[in-house]
Amino acid sequence: MGIALRPCAMCREATKLASIEAVAGESGPLKLTVRGMPALKCAKGHAAPVHRDFLLWLLQETRERQASVPAAEAKGLVFKKYHCSCGKELPGGAGERRTFAFDLAFEGVPGFKVELEMPIYKCGCGREQLRSLDEMRKGISTSMVDVCDRAGFPHSG
Repeated sequence: MGIALRPCAMCREATKLASIEAVAGESGPLKLTVRGMPALKCAKGHAAPVHRDFLLWLLQETRERQASVPAAEAKGLVFKKYHCSCGKELPGGAGERRTFAFDLAFEGVPGFKVELEMPIYKCGCGREQLRSLDEMRKGISTSMVDVCDRAGFPHSG
Protein backbone atom coordinates (compact mmCIF):
# COMPACT_ATOMS: atom_id res chain seq x y z
CA MET A 1 0.00 0.00 0.00
CA GLY A 2 2.08 2.91 -1.26
CA ILE A 3 1.35 6.57 -0.88
CA ALA A 4 0.34 8.17 -4.17
CA LEU A 5 0.36 11.94 -4.38
CA ARG A 6 -2.93 13.12 -5.80
CA PRO A 7 -4.30 16.57 -6.63
CA CYS A 8 -5.87 18.57 -3.81
CA ALA A 9 -9.57 17.79 -3.43
CA MET A 10 -10.32 21.47 -2.77
CA CYS A 11 -8.34 23.33 -5.44
CA ARG A 12 -6.88 20.58 -7.68
CA GLU A 13 -3.28 21.82 -7.13
CA ALA A 14 -0.39 19.40 -6.63
CA THR A 15 0.11 18.00 -3.13
CA LYS A 16 3.13 16.83 -1.18
CA LEU A 17 3.59 14.68 1.89
CA ALA A 18 3.61 16.77 5.06
CA SER A 19 2.67 16.40 8.69
CA ILE A 20 0.20 18.19 10.91
CA GLU A 21 1.98 19.25 14.08
CA ALA A 22 -0.83 18.59 16.58
CA VAL A 23 -4.58 18.29 16.26
CA ALA A 24 -7.04 17.28 18.98
CA GLY A 25 -10.65 16.24 19.27
CA GLU A 26 -12.88 15.71 22.30
CA SER A 27 -15.95 13.69 23.11
CA GLY A 28 -17.30 13.55 26.63
CA PRO A 29 -14.49 12.63 29.00
CA LEU A 30 -12.08 11.64 26.20
CA LYS A 31 -9.54 13.91 24.53
CA LEU A 32 -7.70 12.44 21.53
CA THR A 33 -4.59 14.22 20.20
CA VAL A 34 -2.63 13.24 17.11
CA ARG A 35 0.90 14.68 16.87
CA GLY A 36 2.79 14.69 13.58
CA MET A 37 -0.08 13.15 11.63
CA PRO A 38 0.93 12.53 8.01
CA ALA A 39 -1.19 14.32 5.43
CA LEU A 40 -1.16 15.47 1.84
CA LYS A 41 -0.97 19.27 1.61
CA CYS A 42 -1.12 21.68 -1.30
CA ALA A 43 0.55 25.09 -1.61
CA LYS A 44 -2.68 26.76 -0.43
CA GLY A 45 -2.57 24.82 2.84
CA HIS A 46 -5.45 22.42 2.19
CA ALA A 47 -4.95 19.00 3.76
CA ALA A 48 -6.17 15.48 3.04
CA PRO A 49 -5.51 12.00 4.43
CA VAL A 50 -2.39 10.32 2.97
CA HIS A 51 -4.35 7.29 1.77
CA ARG A 52 -8.02 6.42 1.40
CA ASP A 53 -7.66 3.74 4.12
CA PHE A 54 -5.64 5.91 6.52
CA LEU A 55 -8.48 7.23 8.69
CA LEU A 56 -10.15 3.85 9.11
CA TRP A 57 -6.76 2.33 9.96
CA LEU A 58 -6.10 5.13 12.48
CA LEU A 59 -9.50 4.60 14.11
CA GLN A 60 -8.95 0.84 14.42
CA GLU A 61 -5.40 1.21 15.78
CA THR A 62 -6.53 3.80 18.33
CA ARG A 63 -9.40 1.59 19.52
CA GLU A 64 -7.05 -1.38 19.90
CA ARG A 65 -4.62 0.65 22.03
CA GLN A 66 -7.41 2.11 24.16
CA ALA A 67 -8.85 -1.35 24.76
CA SER A 68 -5.59 -2.33 26.48
CA VAL A 69 -6.39 0.05 29.38
CA PRO A 70 -8.16 -1.86 32.21
CA ALA A 71 -11.85 -1.03 32.59
CA ALA A 72 -14.55 -1.62 35.19
CA GLU A 73 -17.78 -3.48 34.55
CA ALA A 74 -21.01 -1.48 34.26
CA LYS A 75 -23.97 -2.86 36.22
CA GLY A 76 -27.56 -1.66 36.26
CA LEU A 77 -30.09 -0.94 33.54
CA VAL A 78 -31.04 2.66 34.24
CA PHE A 79 -28.57 3.89 36.83
CA LYS A 80 -25.14 2.51 35.99
CA LYS A 81 -22.68 1.63 38.72
CA TYR A 82 -19.15 0.64 37.85
CA HIS A 83 -17.45 -2.26 39.59
CA CYS A 84 -13.82 -3.33 39.72
CA SER A 85 -12.93 -6.97 39.03
CA CYS A 86 -12.50 -7.30 42.81
CA GLY A 87 -16.26 -6.60 43.15
CA LYS A 88 -16.01 -3.16 44.80
CA GLU A 89 -17.86 -0.19 43.33
CA LEU A 90 -15.63 2.53 41.90
CA PRO A 91 -15.79 5.94 43.54
CA GLY A 92 -17.81 8.72 41.92
CA GLY A 93 -16.45 12.03 40.76
CA ALA A 94 -14.49 13.08 37.72
CA GLY A 95 -11.55 10.72 38.16
CA GLU A 96 -7.89 11.59 37.73
CA ARG A 97 -7.07 12.53 34.12
CA ARG A 98 -4.24 10.52 32.58
CA THR A 99 -2.66 10.53 29.16
CA PHE A 100 -1.81 7.30 27.38
CA ALA A 101 0.52 7.88 24.42
CA PHE A 102 1.54 5.46 21.71
CA ASP A 103 3.49 5.60 18.47
CA LEU A 104 1.97 4.55 15.16
CA ALA A 105 3.36 4.12 11.66
CA PHE A 106 1.26 3.84 8.52
CA GLU A 107 3.01 2.11 5.63
CA GLY A 108 4.97 4.53 3.49
CA VAL A 109 4.86 7.58 5.78
CA PRO A 110 6.83 8.78 8.82
CA GLY A 111 5.63 7.63 12.24
CA PHE A 112 3.48 9.80 14.48
CA LYS A 113 2.01 9.80 18.00
CA VAL A 114 -1.52 9.44 19.34
CA GLU A 115 -2.45 10.51 22.88
CA LEU A 116 -5.62 9.50 24.70
CA GLU A 117 -6.42 11.60 27.75
CA MET A 118 -9.18 10.12 29.90
CA PRO A 119 -10.31 9.84 33.51
CA ILE A 120 -8.92 6.95 35.53
CA TYR A 121 -10.54 5.78 38.75
CA LYS A 122 -8.76 4.07 41.61
CA CYS A 123 -10.58 1.26 43.36
CA GLY A 124 -10.19 0.60 47.08
CA CYS A 125 -8.11 -2.47 46.13
CA GLY A 126 -5.58 -0.18 44.42
CA ARG A 127 -6.39 -1.06 40.81
CA GLU A 128 -6.62 1.90 38.41
CA GLN A 129 -9.07 1.67 35.53
CA LEU A 130 -11.55 3.33 33.21
CA ARG A 131 -15.16 3.38 34.27
CA SER A 132 -16.47 2.08 30.97
CA LEU A 133 -14.64 0.77 27.94
CA ASP A 134 -17.82 1.22 25.86
CA GLU A 135 -18.09 4.94 26.70
CA MET A 136 -14.48 5.49 25.71
CA ARG A 137 -14.86 3.43 22.53
CA LYS A 138 -17.80 5.60 21.45
CA GLY A 139 -15.81 8.70 22.32
CA ILE A 140 -12.96 7.68 20.03
CA SER A 141 -15.20 7.74 16.95
CA THR A 142 -16.61 11.18 17.75
CA SER A 143 -13.19 12.54 18.71
CA MET A 144 -11.72 11.26 15.45
CA VAL A 145 -14.34 13.22 13.48
CA ASP A 146 -13.32 16.31 15.45
CA VAL A 147 -9.62 15.61 14.69
CA CYS A 148 -10.37 15.33 10.96
CA ASP A 149 -12.39 18.55 10.96
CA ARG A 150 -9.63 20.45 12.78
CA ALA A 151 -7.00 19.01 10.42
CA GLY A 152 -9.03 20.46 7.55
CA PHE A 153 -9.65 17.13 5.83
CA PRO A 154 -12.49 17.22 3.31
CA HIS A 155 -15.50 15.14 4.30
CA SER A 156 -15.43 13.24 1.04
CA GLY A 157 -11.98 11.80 1.96
